[in-house]
Amino acid sequence: MRIAAAVLAGSLPLLAGGCVSLLHSTQPLQQEYVLTAPLPSSAAESAPGTAAAATLQVLPLLAGAGLGTDGIAVMRPGQRLDYYSGARWAAPAPAMLQTLAIQALRGQGRFALIEPDGGPFDAHYVLNLELTHFEADYAGAGPPTVRVALVCTLGRRATRRVVATFTASSAVTADADRMQAVVAAFERATGAALAQLAAQLVPPAEAAPAAPAAVSP
Repeated sequence: MRIAAAVLAGSLPLLAGGCVSLLHSTQPLQQEYVLTAPLPSSAAESAPGTAAAATLQVLPLLAGAGLGTDGIAVMRPGQRLDYYSGARWAAPAPAMLQTLAIQALRGQGRFALIEPDGGPFDAHYVLNLELTHFEADYAGAGPPTVRVALVCTLGRRATRRVVATFTASSAVTADADRMQAVVAAFERATGAALAQLAAQLVPPAEAAPAAPAAVSP
């Protein structure tokens, strides 16, 4: 994972109210942050011996309250939801996470095809992801702790029968209470959660056909 951010974003301290201090300006300058995920280096090792046959469709993410926007969410004491002023994601969080999840899963090579919803091909399985945490938590003293959590449910497309469900989550404390450090913590926490998703999501082995009955001479 790596972060591409606008210039000056890392040099501005975060105030107690989540606002970025700007000199000689009555309005904060909006900085946009993008999370990107390169293919895992272990992709070639993930499918030894046999070629993947199953196909997967990743559905649009369901987002918890306040997490479905492009605002960079902040959780303050007393369960007060806030957003950093003058900073936002380049796309709504669910859309970013859907793209990153697809990239991470493609890197594992366990499915012959992985596509987003609305893709042109039929899929054997569907993956439902619920984003329950994607915020910087200021519950304690010092820099915030970024929490990322995904409830992952794999099901058969034809029957909508659940095959597996699990949670992929991570918590990373920012190195400093500055925007660049907070976004870097989002990067590490998101990467760790997606690594768990990719490691645990395995297409179920299909039942082998029954052996033919022996024929008496």
